[in-house]
Amino acid sequence: MAKFFGIYCASGLTQHHDFIINKFKAEDAKVNSGTINEVHEQALYLASLDYETFGPHAFLQTDSHIATLVGHPLLSANRNNDLNTLNSHYTNAMLTECEGVFCMARYNKVTNVLNLVTDSLGVRPFYYMYYEGAFIFSTQYSLLKNLGLPLTCNHEGMMEYATLGYYLFEHTHYNEISCIRPGTRLEASSNGVTKTQYFDWSSLTKNNDNYEKTLHSLKQDLSNNVNKYIDNDNHVLTTLSGGLDSRLIACLLKRRNVNITALNFSQHQTQDLYCATAFAKSQKIELDVIRVNDTQAKTIEDRLGEHWLNGKHPDHPKVTRPRLAWSGNGGSVGLGVIYYSDEVYEAALTQEPERLADAYLSQQFAYIPKSIIHNADKMQARLKANIVTSLKEFGDIPLEKAYYLFLLLNDQHHHLAIPFDKVDEYQMDFCLPFYSWKVLRHVLSQPTSQVRKHRFYHDFLRYAFPEALDSPWQAYPGHVPCLLPKEGIDQWQIKRPKQFKPTKVYQIFTQLMTSQHKQLVNLASFSAVALLHACGIKSYNDKLKVIENMLKW
Repeated sequence: MAKFFGIYCASGLTQHHDFIINKFKAEDAKVNSGTINEVHEQALYLASLDYETFGPHAFLQTDSHIATLVGHPLLSANRNNDLNTLNSHYTNAMLTECEGVFCMARYNKVTNVLNLVTDSLGVRPFYYMYYEGAFIFSTQYSLLKNLGLPLTCNHEGMMEYATLGYYLFEHTHYNEISCIRPGTRLEASSNGVTKTQYFDWSSLTKNNDNYEKTLHSLKQDLSNNVNKYIDNDNHVLTTLSGGLDSRLIACLLKRRNVNITALNFSQHQTQDLYCATAFAKSQKIELDVIRVNDTQAKTIEDRLGEHWLNGKHPDHPKVTRPRLAWSGNGGSVGLGVIYYSDEVYEAALTQEPERLADAYLSQQFAYIPKSIIHNADKMQARLKANIVTSLKEFGDIPLEKAYYLFLLLNDQHHHLAIPFDKVDEYQMDFCLPFYSWKVLRHVLSQPTSQVRKHRFYHDFLRYAFPEALDSPWQAYPGHVPCLLPKEGIDQWQIKRPKQFKPTKVYQIFTQLMTSQHKQLVNLASFSAVALLHACGIKSYNDKLKVIENMLKW
């Protein structure tokens, strides 16, 4: 993993800006013991830290330019070569060729122009704000929040996050902090700040390829992506669950004859464990099972960081790049096209964004609780309006395809925001083949009726990786089923431990009392909710989850 932070003022940095730089250094010193590359020009301060998960630090400094990367653009297998290429050919056409998950900063010393860019899905975004005539930017949202600058609550952004689990547009919890949108490049100069969308997702919906040709091309593009990620590795680390996404990653790695260390985090006597074990056995992959009590309590990235980072695992010295893990993140939405219920699909076919927004909110149970949030009706209307606006951004393409893009550029855009924000805690990075636009374009080339509910995904596996379907897997309810016999408890039927125990309720309540976000909450009503839930008289998990998300940042 890597991160960067910077502050830019075209007219020159002053003592006022030194306060921000010193504050950054103080905040960073709390969590980081590594070496930071720093550049301090008249108009720019840039700090870059790379844990060298992909290889040597991607940092470039010449007489005319300074540039750095987080993630991997995947123009080639070597990201330092990619950095050189993008620095010398910084054009929309070259940026569009990048299929990896990355973020880049580039400064031209001669013209005094700063460029920032994120990948086509914005999975590795940057955040920015303004202070005393300066432009401040960071790949860590939490870093900007902790600089100590005045921040005011962005009600729309907060309610989006509280109900959907992600933001729309450039929203965050705060009016002063913005998150760059997917496929966007930003330029800061003496003329101000301008943003340009360099990647056009809508254009990918215009292709209507032959079905078998699409399956063949997808196999080719996915393989090319994996080849660039894998580079010269001979032993890799991956997660392996009972689902299809991590299984397809394992198949891709297996065909490259690399040694595989596979980790599974599951509960005892579950289908997740049974299916992962059955597949590993069929493919002769050694599977290390780490038992957990609640698979939903933490992300896979959380668990991987905790279990692997200490270096005590016997395979740790064997893995070529031990801080780099393969992940099936993005496969379920990208190839499986989940979050697309029959009700949502029928609403999309009407070509009426308002109806689709209603169906989506219903599917996600994304409702602001009136009993504990002031002006909930008004904010709920605003939430729907923002979803409608987001759906309309894709122009004249069919609404059923616009909805798929809506999921990619919003839900998936923020899907790894928390793991990437915790870079100093994890000090790991991930190979993410499913987040390539060259992979996802093949889903966009087919009718939506053909790709929903894992239909296309299964056809692809039967065509290209039939070994993935030779042993049982966990299927999503209502999607293409697994007809092979399997044992254990279905993950959707597992009774979770109490989500909000009394100590957790108390923690949320006390945190709310000291937060500026409490202005949105009916404190009397929420106090009653917290008390009744903590005493076990009534369950209010849904309301507590909303408050927890409000306090996340």
